Amino acid sequence: MTATVDRPAAHRAPARRGSAVVRDRRVRTVTEALLAASLTLVAFWWATGGGLADLGGWASGLASVGRLTGLLASVLLLVQVVLMARVPLLERAFGQDRLARTHRLVGFTSFTGMLAHIGLITWGYAAGDLARVPGEAWDLTVDYPGMLLAVAGTACLVMVVVTSVKAARARLRYESRHLLHLYAYLGVGLALPRGSGLAGAAHLDPRSPARPVGAATQPLR
Repeated sequence: MTATVDRPAAHRAPARRGSAVVRDRRVRTVTEALLAASLTLVAFWWATGGGLADLGGWASGLASVGRLTGLLASVLLLVQVVLMARVPLLERAFGQDRLARTHRLVGFTSFTGMLAHIGLITWGYAAGDLARVPGEAWDLTVDYPGMLLAVAGTACLVMVVVTSVKAARARLRYESRHLLHLYAYLGVGLALPRGSGLAGAAHLDPRSPARPVGAATQPLR
């Protein structure tokens, strides 16, 4: 009697495990495809919006690459927010260890892209003249709407990244690290809207608040 009752349950268990394996594989495939499609889409927007053509000049090329890194970093920052949310569906499909490694990789990659965006696009707006970069950075921060909030958001992200370094993690309690990581949401919320707008709009609309390349000496409109 016991064998008769247990046999169907024994058959159902492998079936459930097999169904879970198939579901997790599909989740991984769809997630990776969405990420690849998002990065490809923003690169396509950059290319068709004049990004490739702008590479022909020194200053315009700097700003163009800066816009591309800003767009790619924006996508990766959004991915980072999803990873920090610890979505159960993703945790089951990828596993916590793999998600933790991906979280670290995406975090540092998006942060590097964001810094490259800031440096390159400011350098490009300074007409490719390094000596004019500090003044141009000040003008961008003070004169353009939303840039002060973007600077505050960038500062939050810098704090999160610095405290994520192994040496810093060893000196902080888990609760403190978790609290500091919450500032990443604030940083993304403040930096992303202006950062992606500055990255994408400057070469699409000449009347955009983001100045055209080499316009450091032109009055604001």
